[in-house]
Amino acid sequence: MKLINLSIEMGIVGIALLTTAAAFGNPRLVSPGVSQASSVMVLPRVLEKRDAYTCYGSDANVTACQAALDQLRPFEDQNFEVYSGICLNWSQDTCNIRFCAQPYVAKTVNRTASWIYRWANSTLMGCIQGGQYAVMGDSANLNGNGGTYRLHLENATPRHG
Repeated sequence: MKLINLSIEMGIVGIALLTTAAAFGNPRLVSPGVSQASSVMVLPRVLEKRDAYTCYGSDANVTACQAALDQLRPFEDQNFEVYSGICLNWSQDTCNIRFCAQPYVAKTVNRTASWIYRWANSTLMGCIQGGQYAVMGDSANLNGNGGTYRLHLENATPRHG
């Protein structure tokens, strides 16, 4: 019985992934993987009642991250619905912006492009300008599965061919 339930759940996740990719017309914008940086020492900074962020790592490229972030501008107030464990991605050279629904959330995570842009540009870009990458979420434990979303400005390996 557990195997059947797992198969059904995996099918739902696959359908959600395909639906999200179809909605944006570009399957490269959707990533099924959500990585958790286990070696990152997280010292969260509180933004609002539930939201927190932290800076980490080194060698962040301001130009690449700003260019990746600027890809969100044309979407303005378009609402993005992200299913459990799914990420939307915007990449430029060595910078990747990911907006992810945490694994095991029961409903979709909804945010507008302008919301993602505002927080990433006003708060997380401060980390990038300091040479570090950043992650934000609605849980102070940014390495855990708590909360509903994570917004990453992270290092990306350039894609060739």
